[in-house]
Amino acid sequence: MNIHPLSRAELDALARDGKVLEADGHGVKVVALPDGRILKFFRRKRRFNRDLLAPAALRFARHALRLQRLGIPTLRVDSLHRVAGEPHSVAVYQPLAGSTLRELLRDGHASPQLMYRVGAFLALLHRKGVFFRSVHPGNIIVTPQQHFGLIDLLDMKVRPWSMSRWARRRNWLHFLRTPQDRPFLSPALLDAVILGYVDNADLPQRELATVGSHAWGSYQAAGQTASQHSGRPGSGA
Repeated sequence: MNIHPLSRAELDALARDGKVLEADGHGVKVVALPDGRILKFFRRKRRFNRDLLAPAALRFARHALRLQRLGIPTLRVDSLHRVAGEPHSVAVYQPLAGSTLRELLRDGHASPQLMYRVGAFLALLHRKGVFFRSVHPGNIIVTPQQHFGLIDLLDMKVRPWSMSRWARRRNWLHFLRTPQDRPFLSPALLDAVILGYVDNADLPQRELATVGSHAWGSYQAAGQTASQHSGRPGSGA
């Protein structure tokens, strides 16, 4: 996919005409455009990094294409841009329709049956070699057809082989670490995720027997980390 120049004035005009969905102290990050598409701004944070070879927006688009080829629902990138005179890049894409798993958990609509299917989806990702560090419930979409898809794709690697045991355990921690999901992810729902994973994972029996303990260990470790952060001075605790 080719990268086209975009002036700062054009970028500002797009942000002004759309609805800002996400911003930080440096400026706008995500904008909903009037035509329903999403503009995502990728800021290069360091002077020398891999963005010099492959801009973040380009890697974002490549990850979307790889997921599409694997049959995993995701967003569709329409265009890529470099901001003229700046080291930053932009992707404009069609969002994936549906609700995030986080929204369903928060609203009480995530049944054990749904969470079992989430576990099966995680097993599918691992079988296909998709190591997605941002695989938390906020980035898993449940589509209107009740399929599962992924968004916010930058922090991802796709290997041509099934994920290793170490990577799988690490990915469980990624899935369970977000503090805003913990109040809604009850033990029964987490057990359903684990069961769905065990029933669908391509692991030896001895490894399958340890999935539950590793998942619960990751859940508890993430909770301890969150408690430590919340107890630091100046954290508002």
